[in-house]
Amino acid sequence: MAEFQIEDGFPADRLFNQGYSYTYDDVIFLPHYIDFPTDAVNLSTKLTKNIELSIPCVASPMDTVTESSMAVAMAALGGIGIVHYNNQPFEQAALIRFAKSRHIPFISDPIFKAPSDSIDSIDDFSSSPCVFVTESGNSKSKMLGVVGKSDWEKLTDKETPLSDFMFKSPVSAPSSYTFEQAASVLASQKLDYLPLVSESDGEVVDLFTKGDVDRIQGFPKLGLPSLGKDGNFMVGAAIGTREQDKERLEHLVKAGANVVVVDSSQGNSIYQIEMTKFVKRTYPDLDVIAGNIVTAYQAQNLIQSGADALRVGMGSGSICTTQEVCAVGRGQATAVYKVSSIASQSGVPVIADGGIGNSGHIVKALTLGASTVMMGSFLAGSNEAPGAYEVQGGRRIKKYRGMGSLEAMTKGSDSRYLGDKSKLKIAQGVVGAVADKGSLLKLIPYTMQAVKQGFQDLGASSIPSAHDLLRSSVLRLEVRTGAAQVEGGVHDLKNFCSEEIQPAGSIDLTIRVSLNYHSPMKVVFLLR
Repeated sequence: MAEFQIEDGFPADRLFNQGYSYTYDDVIFLPHYIDFPTDAVNLSTKLTKNIELSIPCVASPMDTVTESSMAVAMAALGGIGIVHYNNQPFEQAALIRFAKSRHIPFISDPIFKAPSDSIDSIDDFSSSPCVFVTESGNSKSKMLGVVGKSDWEKLTDKETPLSDFMFKSPVSAPSSYTFEQAASVLASQKLDYLPLVSESDGEVVDLFTKGDVDRIQGFPKLGLPSLGKDGNFMVGAAIGTREQDKERLEHLVKAGANVVVVDSSQGNSIYQIEMTKFVKRTYPDLDVIAGNIVTAYQAQNLIQSGADALRVGMGSGSICTTQEVCAVGRGQATAVYKVSSIASQSGVPVIADGGIGNSGHIVKALTLGASTVMMGSFLAGSNEAPGAYEVQGGRRIKKYRGMGSLEAMTKGSDSRYLGDKSKLKIAQGVVGAVADKGSLLKLIPYTMQAVKQGFQDLGASSIPSAHDLLRSSVLRLEVRTGAAQVEGGVHDLKNFCSEEIQPAGSIDLTIRVSLNYHSPMKVVFLLR
């Protein structure tokens, strides 16, 4: 029988060269051939030319997404967090130092008091099992002792100074201990809690409890953490393109930042190119991520300026309105494919920034050419995101806002949109809230497992393998009609349990829209 070639679907170069701007939901991959188990999929990847990660996940430099806790959790999981710069340089540097001083996958919130203080109410303990007594009554001084909640409850005279009944020689461990080492000390000493103390100055860095051990051990097993050459967690930092950002950069380098993101909503500018060149000239060993961009032309300019990675996305974030307000941007699937096609020729990794609402979007971004995905709304609302939880309609939520919102611009993010010198501020983002997602230490491993299953269906055992299959036209795609998108999701059910069948990482997002000073209106919808 004569052999013949079966044509089905479209190769990427044909699909993305028809003049249409496609989002992730607009396209679907056709399944390929499976000859390996899911656990054989390797998601290790490159963030930049010189930095490797165990998982392709990057936390966005937004002030409602990435500070110390997020950076620590992401590094512990094998990804990386980029600390935002909507603050003073010394504040951003402090967040980086704080994160890099950790070796366990979370940051605690110990309570401190001075020796002459007393504890008036059990509320002073909050949720902590103890209070640490230090020379100055804060974290920036040597620990003198500890007062356990149970010991205080037995005290007759509650006004007694802490120095009179504190335990002066509590068992402690160095702050350089890993989770496994600290857990071993707790178990061998039969302790309920363990202060982790800095070896250089005796300051309490973290409070490690038996409850923490039980909680972390209940999560999926952590993979390989992201560690720098110094053995500490890798942490990234964002800067702007203004002259004063050169001084900020010096603070960040001294704080130990492992990579810097030159942040702008439109990265193809003389300001970004000059800043990228300055960073590479001044700190040649520091990798630079440039962007944001969406076209091959923009990519070429930033590659020539010395960028070690490119950040792709313009107006695709759930709280970003750049495409509506400024009439520029591109559908994220098209943008990732187009920029990756040119960046791969120079060996420059691409970070797909924005538009990630579920694990399927991550699979599409990585297969279309990205090496990592940068996430904002996907991570916002987690325990590790900045801010306090509120209760709305019986659900726990956290604030999430675009850096182009007027609220964020008042804090200094207007420079990202080249509007810091303008008297009139035009919003390119909104303020909203996202539902509680729990801890990233659970969310990300489950999401990565879903991504592995997607790669298995594609017949790709790694991210480079997926790229090769796409470029060789082995992997095929099609455009989905609106009806096909509906059919591909949950439909035709009166009731269903969202926790069991909603896609990994689906986001319940409530948005308060306030564009261009118009009256706010409220929109509630589900991002999938």
